Amino acid sequence: MWGRDKSIQPAGFSTPPTTWKSGLANPPPMVPMSERKRISPAARCDLFHVAHKVPAGDSPYVRAKQVQLIDKNPSKAISLFWAAINAGDRVDSALKDMAVVMKQLDRAEEAIEAIRSFRHLCAFESQESLNNVLVEFFKRAGRIEDELKCFSPN
Repeated sequence: MWGRDKSIQPAGFSTPPTTWKSGLANPPPMVPMSERKRISPAARCDLFHVAHKVPAGDSPYVRAKQVQLIDKNPSKAISLFWAAINAGDRVDSALKDMAVVMKQLDRAEEAIEAIRSFRHLCAFESQESLNNVLVEFFKRAGRIEDELKCFSPN
């Protein structure tokens, strides 16, 4: 079987058929750049928001998120989040996002007070999420008593 018989050719490697390479028997035809569809400005704007993970629109909350994520100006973003909260625009999200930005600027105590002061403006469904944010702040500050108060019924 493994002898040195010169009449038997080794199996070796062979090139697979072209249909194996692409997985397609008929690849799509090539289209010149001049004939391709152009992306409309509105679609391009939508792609921008998707790529940067910024909500679309022109509300106070959207402007704050743009300043936070695109302009990368946390101080200005905080003031715009305050404006969104005062305007009643996505208060739940604005309050949580503002607290996160404040934490990045080592203003955790101020973020805790903001959440405590304005959580009554938020929907009932978001109260647990706000508690989680507060617990994170309390853990970092070593405030165990306050952390436990978040889970006690009032």
